[in-house]
Amino acid sequence: MFEEKRRFKRVASNVRVGFSKRQVDKETEEYFQGVAEDCGLSGMFLATEHLMPKGSVVSLNFQFDDGSGEKISIQAQAVVRWTQRFRKPKGMGLEFFEFNGLEDRNFEDCLKLLLK
Repeated sequence: MFEEKRRFKRVASNVRVGFSKRQVDKETEEYFQGVAEDCGLSGMFLATEHLMPKGSVVSLNFQFDDGSGEKISIQAQAVVRWTQRFRKPKGMGLEFFEFNGLEDRNFEDCLKLLLK
């Protein structure tokens, strides 16, 4: 039987997420979209056709309504820990390491809002 090894519970979210990658040796930044299929406090699976190499740093942008009609935008930095190239859906396992735009909220509360 499969033994869960994650520190934090994951939730199925199916939330659209914008993400980008920046080349260290280039001035340009490329923008893509994916779907957060499995998201938790430490990371997520991002379903996308635009796979990055393991060890790449990606910038993520989550946008959602806070429940009172106010739009909230949270940016996260994550490292690609693994990729799923040959099974559907294609995508990447990401580990979060930095958040911006949370203000006085915690990411767990924001996840709950994303899933409404």
